[in-house]
Amino acid sequence: MSGIKYFLRLLPAAAFLLFLPFHATLSAEPVEGTMSADTINYNVNTKKISAVGNVIIKREGAILWGDKGEGSMETSEFTLQGNVKGTFPAEKTDLTADKVKWTGSKSPENDGIAEAVGKVHLTRGTNEKIDADYVLWELGTKNYTAKGNVDAKTENNILIADEAGQNKDKFWGKKVKRYEDIRQKLVVSADTVNGTKANEEISELIAVGNVVMDFVDKEGLKSRVTGEKGVYSKSKATFVISGNAKAVRSDGKTVSADSLIMHEDSNDIEAIGNSKITFITNEKKDKKEEKPKSGE
Repeated sequence: MSGIKYFLRLLPAAAFLLFLPFHATLSAEPVEGTMSADTINYNVNTKKISAVGNVIIKREGAILWGDKGEGSMETSEFTLQGNVKGTFPAEKTDLTADKVKWTGSKSPENDGIAEAVGKVHLTRGTNEKIDADYVLWELGTKNYTAKGNVDAKTENNILIADEAGQNKDKFWGKKVKRYEDIRQKLVVSADTVNGTKANEEISELIAVGNVVMDFVDKEGLKSRVTGEKGVYSKSKATFVISGNAKAVRSDGKTVSADSLIMHEDSNDIEAIGNSKITFITNEKKDKKEEKPKSGE
């Protein structure tokens, strides 16, 4: 009999009760759930399950739907494929993707993992969304890793990049096309960006490689600073740009140097090493204004 594979084949629209076991660590908590589908196969030897047609998995109020699914009661991991959608009421989160792997065991760090692939669209609450080719989300937290055509938005932040993520108050991005703090009127692009946030506002930011920072000062003037490395500190109210640094203000002033330190509070600019400033005088402006039009 040991060579015989035992399968439990359920009738259409059947439901299967999943007791997801104590697993992985001594701190993990077992979670009970159910799977229903048109057809379910269960191997009693391997404790693996496969399902086809209108597959639904439920755990603690959360629900995932898909065209087909498979998983293991040993590992408490289940994967759904095809037109996958999910809702997580406790997290105020909805998810759609081509494929989702759902690990339900709880730990001190999170309440499980949802790993989504293919046209991923995740929304949390009314003001946050993440679109990407791949998203790994730690349930019970706001921690995530996203890869491929990342377009993430919150009430105060916009992030467009090849890769991005968040872990508690820290965020990061690779090949960042745009990272915007709307309230602070700061926009950054760079090869890599790392920083911390407090109340959804940037408190510290380090950008490296092809750095471009756009911001509006307290006088309402727009400035663009470029260089190889940029460091922003909200507590110090400074932008520090190094490596072929250049700052261009909307009033016509341009400053270039090896390094620049721009002070938000005073609007002062410190240029260090090979410094040069270009500006437009009022006299030149007056002459331009007084220049007659052709034909007069």
